[in-house]
Amino acid sequence: MRTSSLIAGLTTVLSLPLISAYAPPKSHRSPLRRVAPGHAEVQAPPRAIMRRSSTLQYFNNKTSAFYVDGTGIPDVDFDVGESYAGLIPVDASKPESEQQKNFFWFFPTENPAGKEDVIIWFNGGPGCSSMEGFLQENGPFLWQYGTIKPVANAWSWHKLANVIWVEYPIGTGFSSGNVTATDNAETADQFVSFWKNFVNTFDLQGKKIYIAGESYAGIYVPYVGAAMLDKNDTSYFDVKGAVYYDPVMPYDDAMNFDHAAFPSFYRYWKNVFALPSGADKQIEQDAKNCQLDSYFNKHLAYPPPARPWPAANVKEECDIIAHFDAISTIINPCFNGYHILDTCPVLWDVLGFPSIMYSPPNTTLYFNRPEVRKAIHVPVDYPTWSECQDPVFVDYNDNYNGTEHEEKFQTLVERTNNVHVGSGLADYVIKPNVTTLAIQYIKWNGQQGFQKQPSEDLLIPTVNNVDENVPSWAGANVQGSVHTERGFTHSTAKISGHMVPQYAPSVAFRHSEFMLRRVDSLSAGAPWSVNISTTFQWPY
Repeated sequence: MRTSSLIAGLTTVLSLPLISAYAPPKSHRSPLRRVAPGHAEVQAPPRAIMRRSSTLQYFNNKTSAFYVDGTGIPDVDFDVGESYAGLIPVDASKPESEQQKNFFWFFPTENPAGKEDVIIWFNGGPGCSSMEGFLQENGPFLWQYGTIKPVANAWSWHKLANVIWVEYPIGTGFSSGNVTATDNAETADQFVSFWKNFVNTFDLQGKKIYIAGESYAGIYVPYVGAAMLDKNDTSYFDVKGAVYYDPVMPYDDAMNFDHAAFPSFYRYWKNVFALPSGADKQIEQDAKNCQLDSYFNKHLAYPPPARPWPAANVKEECDIIAHFDAISTIINPCFNGYHILDTCPVLWDVLGFPSIMYSPPNTTLYFNRPEVRKAIHVPVDYPTWSECQDPVFVDYNDNYNGTEHEEKFQTLVERTNNVHVGSGLADYVIKPNVTTLAIQYIKWNGQQGFQKQPSEDLLIPTVNNVDENVPSWAGANVQGSVHTERGFTHSTAKISGHMVPQYAPSVAFRHSEFMLRRVDSLSAGAPWSVNISTTFQWPY
């Protein structure tokens, strides 16, 4: 049994994403500051929608009510192409007053290779909107922190496949109706019902389905994927794979993996944290008193020790996380748990979150502007939209079950043999080795964990970072590590934070290509399957 060193473990192994908010796993329920309205309603000039109807792939009598004019999206000064948005019910047979509805934004692809593929994207939370992923990660246009307006996204996933961003579960964003779910199995069942209605609306029967997300979507993706696969109906639920980032993994909270992984994470980024010598000594003393290093070295091994494992030691007198949190924002007042490389000043966010909840005075969050709501078919009088909000479970309780979570993960992996988890090394919310420990603890396809230590480089092909396209600049060459066994892949992104498609868009784009089988390897550096540009008309 070979054991990794603390630093080698961090650099060669991976870690998973969690929710969208700086808080411990499954407790990301910070209230968001609501900003007073500041934008006057702007009436877009009338558009001749039907002049393009001959080129629209999904425009018909059933879908016309959801059509979004790609030239009329507020503040977007270019044509984003064909898309559809709005609310579709979970159960249309119920009276309107009793209906639950999910909000979606659907972008068909013009890529011939992706016409039969559909990617479903979830953000985390629980209760965080997938409009964050849409507007700041992998959607057709981006409005990033601190920037003046939206720009075209050269790394939009809809250049590879049809993509639908869904606010899930009920209670998230614009998704409306009484919150009735008591656990993730019930929310998954609700989504399956919504999905069948969505497929019937857009005639997507027989498409291949891929599920993606980040953070708490580490729960959403396996639960929804397993619920679909258990239907044994490939007309509606032909799930072929998944990729998700910095996720909540089975058992990571109960096993105290966050504490066990912290010493290696701290030492790797020690120069970034820049703690004073007294605080540094406290961290090292905590690691020693709680025997965190010995626990980490014993359990992050290849192959791993057999279960059961004890949980890592957590005591008040050596609570290494609490002691770090007490000093980190004194040294760096703008400490961002989602991306630890950030420093002051805090950049404003058109969505108002995550990181530090800050918006300039007299601004309105993008999805609270009346003209935006009209463009995407959301009633103007709908309640205030927040990037993350509660409740999405009855009594704010997801009744999390680690054993069930592992079973859903096993179903997804074993029936697709195409599941990938990516971890940003600069993520404090779900530290990389929290994920690697969880991977070594869980079982799939007949064995526990990875049997061999990850050693391959994640190689990203050349990116043309020209001055004319600064917003689409992204990294290339060796961007992390990658390892695959028994239908499951884990990779790292070296300077990414919690939201990998945002902080490392070229890495996430290559992940999507790999999931869709457009490239055979993540370590060979094969050319991009499409031209990387801000043009959305084929051939891009």
